[in-house]
Amino acid sequence: MNIDRAAIYEQFYGEMKKARERILTTADGEVGWLLKFIQTDLEALTPSEWMVLAFEVASFVDDVAIRHGEEIATEGGWSVQSIPGEKFRGTIPSRTEAKEIQTMVLRSLKNLWTKAVAAFTFPQFTIIVTLPGADHERKGSVFVATKRKVKEFEYRFAHLLVDYSGRIRRCPECQRIYLAIRFDQTYCGPRCQTRVATRKWREKHLPKKHKASGDTDSTKADLARKGRKGGPDGKTKR
Repeated sequence: MNIDRAAIYEQFYGEMKKARERILTTADGEVGWLLKFIQTDLEALTPSEWMVLAFEVASFVDDVAIRHGEEIATEGGWSVQSIPGEKFRGTIPSRTEAKEIQTMVLRSLKNLWTKAVAAFTFPQFTIIVTLPGADHERKGSVFVATKRKVKEFEYRFAHLLVDYSGRIRRCPECQRIYLAIRFDQTYCGPRCQTRVATRKWREKHLPKKHKASGDTDSTKADLARKGRKGGPDGKTKR
């Protein structure tokens, strides 16, 4: 059976273009998409929903975040192939690879919040320098090479984090990770801020008499029952 590779690639890159447009039109752009992605329950997605997200993950690396960091040459593509046997072109990530990325980003953010430093280790990472050529007549080029697309995503994320590290925070009320718009912003939005303010106001202004009043009423009811049954010793009066 003949495979129309041209048609498959045309459809594939059409989906990649749509994914890029979705990422860039997300609130807060690429970083807004990233924060939404790492907080998505991948297991809860339907096959069609996952396919949409998988193209977005692939597009984030290849089309959106390429301006962060040096050029990258990856030795292979993602694990899911559009054409059997084609390991580089037309690939998208599996759910396992996406989960690995989520874990990496969340771990890095946690380290950044608690230690003020996020370290990225690339055991399969190579820096390549070339002779002068098409890009520049007098000096060579430099780019990095990785063996896995997951590590390429990590590389792009590390460079992206440089620009947004001070603004990515976790809301102490709802635990959602968000991008702050003010230096002194603590909560993700007005809803959480209002909820906390209301709770503090109630704790400060509402008297804690409900519990004490209930205890008093309960005590009176107990004494009344004992009075009906008899004296303090529990025996019935004659």
